[in-house]
Amino acid sequence: MSFKADIKNNSTLWNYINGNNEMSILVDRWNYLSSLFDKSNYTLKVAFRDIHTNKWTPWEKFPGYGNNLFRRGKREGLYTTQDCGLEPAIDVHRSMLGNEIVIESDYQTYEENYEAAKIIGVILENKGFTPHYYYSGNKSLHIHVFIDWDCLKGVDLGVQDQLRIRFKGSIARFRKSFITWLREKMIMCWDTQLKKFDTDLIKDTHLIRCELSKNKLGFKTFLGYNHKDISFVPYICNENNMIYPSIGKIKLSCPHDINGLLEEFLEYLNNKDIKIRALRKNKKLSKYINTGPQKLRECVRMILSDDFKAVGDGTSRAMFILINEFRQVYGDTIAKELIYDWNSRMNNPINESEI
Repeated sequence: MSFKADIKNNSTLWNYINGNNEMSILVDRWNYLSSLFDKSNYTLKVAFRDIHTNKWTPWEKFPGYGNNLFRRGKREGLYTTQDCGLEPAIDVHRSMLGNEIVIESDYQTYEENYEAAKIIGVILENKGFTPHYYYSGNKSLHIHVFIDWDCLKGVDLGVQDQLRIRFKGSIARFRKSFITWLREKMIMCWDTQLKKFDTDLIKDTHLIRCELSKNKLGFKTFLGYNHKDISFVPYICNENNMIYPSIGKIKLSCPHDINGLLEEFLEYLNNKDIKIRALRKNKKLSKYINTGPQKLRECVRMILSDDFKAVGDGTSRAMFILINEFRQVYGDTIAKELIYDWNSRMNNPINESEI
């Protein structure tokens, strides 16, 4: 595997990564990863991509003591030497933090990705989030958002009670569910879908290019906290122009209306529950219709078809037929459920009180 800068074949890249007293990618990236490791509750993982084969090394917990990160050396006197595989690494990818959201579009040109980043950036900033804008080093831009869990301290008691009941008092389960929902909302451009972003980043297991790691054109570099800070041309930092990339200080996000956001989240969960119950019910009813006693007449099965909606009238007579048929075949309890299901699929032409 060749994921390192080669001092023999490319001393310029090696020297660029090692840097000098004023700027060193080696030192700054290591310190940043160490900081993220602490913030991740010591769960941060990293991997390298081979610059020749485009294959990945296995994930490894940072800082690690395996073949890819730290390697224990020979004992020299009272000390044991250590070799850090991260030092000369070119392309390092890391896992996301538990409170982190990453947004990236994958359009063919930088200009298209620039426009997409500006649009989602305006939406996020207006809602009170603090995006961290990064140039990826190729044609795309990365937007990082870090949620401040302390913003939940000001949540209304009624909303707190609903969340406590919903997640049975588990803060960890709530945070995981909430951050996943937030990722999806942001990546879907807050339901507007004005621009397309990478939906794989909804998963917290997805690797992302680490800050100060090299892409095709240059190293991933910080641009600012406002969409106006994004450069309309790629801000390339590499060993050729000797412009060094920078890392932005992590600023936590507290949205303006956290209560409204959580109410929207609870509504989403409730609607999800309703859909799940409906699917389970339909599956159960379909089982009775498709695999139950085979006594339904063929003309009755025609009425059960969704195509019956196209008829537009005769629903009262059809329901009278279905009720009598269902009661004979399945009994009153199941017949009632089947009738409600059919009426729902026909867009509720008959009031429940009439049924």
